[in-house]
Amino acid sequence: MSTVRNPAVPKLRWAVVAISIYFAASWMVLADDHPYWGAFSVFGVALVVGAGVLRSLGPLLRSEPGPARLQPEVPPQISMQDAIDAHSAEPEEPEHQRARFLGALGHELRNPLNSVTGFSDMLLGRVDGELNAEQERSVRTIRASAERLLRLVSTVVDRAKLEAGTLRLQQQWVVPDELISEAISFVRSRAEDTSVIGGVSEGLPRIFVDRHRTVHSLVSLAVLVIRSSGTDIVMRVAPPRRDQVGKGFVQFDLMATLKDSSADTLAVVERLEKPLSRSDALGLEVAVARNVIEAQGGRIWTEAGTAGSLRVCMTLPTSAH
Repeated sequence: MSTVRNPAVPKLRWAVVAISIYFAASWMVLADDHPYWGAFSVFGVALVVGAGVLRSLGPLLRSEPGPARLQPEVPPQISMQDAIDAHSAEPEEPEHQRARFLGALGHELRNPLNSVTGFSDMLLGRVDGELNAEQERSVRTIRASAERLLRLVSTVVDRAKLEAGTLRLQQQWVVPDELISEAISFVRSRAEDTSVIGGVSEGLPRIFVDRHRTVHSLVSLAVLVIRSSGTDIVMRVAPPRRDQVGKGFVQFDLMATLKDSSADTLAVVERLEKPLSRSDALGLEVAVARNVIEAQGGRIWTEAGTAGSLRVCMTLPTSAH
């Protein structure tokens, strides 16, 4: 890179020449002997001295090449509109695009469905007056259908977020018996003709889970067992245990007696291992339930018991991971 010269350098050079001429002229006026040769000598000496001074001051008067002397390059200013256009022009992965679309759609669907459940609760609470038996049955059906749609919307959105890798679990410390109580109330609203019995051990430790999604996972597994068995089921939480590496966990058991033990057991196992093998809402719910439980450090499996009984087991750790 070439040296950037200071504009003061030419002026100093002319100043040296002028001073040299001044001293030479002064010698001619004041000298008695050999004024011309003396003036020429003084002029030459003044030029040599001035050149030496300029050479010494050169580094201070010139901008030498180097990082300290280079002018920083100012990046071109990008307007806000250019930044927006550039961001919008970036291609978006199909999974993220689908998850974003379904998330927005789910938000729009939840608002009216929440209104339906809210007004249903007001009617069932006799806010606007008493209901006869037929009216109460109709309102409960409306509310159950709205809740079912809400769970289905949440399941579809969660599935899209899982595929895109953008699902964020809202984990908190929860007592296991609270999860069982909420799950049983939801299961009873979906399977009115089936008895659901709950059982919880004493002194259970809290677990660090996404409460809302964990309850939905329990409900999905319970509905799967009910549809496969057609009989009453028992939902219980076993005493805490530790695995082979010493980590504590709580086990949830969903137990039922099957009419055709071999065929029904095989159907349940297949739905758990390959939940999306059949195109229905329950398969999607079970798939999301498995992913959510595994994301929280748990697992789901089945065990065949005696006398045609079946148990679907789900574990969750007692510590955050």
